[in-house]
Amino acid sequence: MTTFNNSLDAAARSVCQWGKKGLLSKVTIIRDVYGKLSFLMDNAESVEDPDKIELAMILDRELGPYFTGKIYWKKLSHKQKTIKEREELIVEILEQERQDWIKKDDIEFYLSERPIAKKAWVCQPTDQESVWPYEEAAGEHGKKVITFYSFKGGMGRTTALAAVALTLVRQGKNVMMVDTDMEAPGLATLFFDEELIARGVLDYLIEHEIDGRVPVTDYVLDVTDPALLDENEGQLFLMPAGKVDKNYLQKLARIDFQDNRAGYLREALAALLADIKDNYDVDYILMDARAGFHDMGGVAVAQLPHGVVLFGNDSRQSWDGLTQVLRTIAEGHRADFPVMIVGTMCPKAASEGYTWARNHFINKSYTVCVENYYDAESEIPGVEAKGELHFPELLSFNDELLQGVELYSDGSQEKNQRVNAYKTILTGESYKRIADRIKNWFGED
Repeated sequence: MTTFNNSLDAAARSVCQWGKKGLLSKVTIIRDVYGKLSFLMDNAESVEDPDKIELAMILDRELGPYFTGKIYWKKLSHKQKTIKEREELIVEILEQERQDWIKKDDIEFYLSERPIAKKAWVCQPTDQESVWPYEEAAGEHGKKVITFYSFKGGMGRTTALAAVALTLVRQGKNVMMVDTDMEAPGLATLFFDEELIARGVLDYLIEHEIDGRVPVTDYVLDVTDPALLDENEGQLFLMPAGKVDKNYLQKLARIDFQDNRAGYLREALAALLADIKDNYDVDYILMDARAGFHDMGGVAVAQLPHGVVLFGNDSRQSWDGLTQVLRTIAEGHRADFPVMIVGTMCPKAASEGYTWARNHFINKSYTVCVENYYDAESEIPGVEAKGELHFPELLSFNDELLQGVELYSDGSQEKNQRVNAYKTILTGESYKRIADRIKNWFGED
């Protein structure tokens, strides 16, 4: 029985059953928004009508309702050359957008997926470029864009981003934090009282398209709390998702998360990052991405950054999601694209069970990377090779962060002490290792 999962394999087998398959050099299988299949045949010579009917009957028999009944032919006989201009345009578009799939019986099969949404995840080009070249980011005074992502919520991703930002600032780096998790914003509330948050990424995406004269500085907050930062440290900036008030949902409802306008999400976020690049002297731009397979999260993870930090725990749900994310990144980026896996909620190092939990997470990470990320034709590193993608950084569960983190003070001694206590935790050794690995991606000691 044909299902969505096996329909592509069934389609390739069906084409290879056709008596005139020797005329075909390339076949593009088009899967539409409903999951049904059409075909573009690159034939060496024109095919007579009876042979076309035979192929259609095979496809109808093998695919059933999954076959749309549509077959496009590249080469037609003189009698058949009544092809409409619209169909010629369809052929041109399909050839531009299709992706290599398999070779079977000397026929090159291609896929052209036509999804409604999740395009950043499922329509990944094979040569995806970062928002600006990696070589530029790694060069002197280069600005590096790093995305923090977790498939499941509650993994400590946002807290870790804040911790890495503070660690980098403490080391003299200038850092911009950008909250693209607009459906569940939270980064700004770590650093500012709610009353100080006015506008952010959501407002920029709405307003910049209407009036490009509004400077990006209107959407950015300077983090300057003396209880948090010392004078000799780097500068810290924050672009919130926005202010969650009575207008927030109306603005959110106007963002094209499903990317119905081709490339809109990438172009919009790329313009925002370029604006930051041109107006702020920062070394790192850290983006907090939406959890799950969200369209905006897909753009932030797979289409823009110079490196990605993936957060998850040792649960099946978390690994299932991270596996898909690694596949998407592997399909679109070169083999040395920087990726780091961070295991969260691990037992503390001195506790019983830490060694078992550590080894189990590392081995699982290794297996997932070997099967879904590493190039089988290249030398695969050993399981204990530190610094490699599969070798994770581990963050222990911390009770002191359960009540929520506040990194701002009203000037009182009590608040100052509380901020200092949080800062001590967040600039500790575990988070410092993450920051150091990110710096190493760009040749910084």
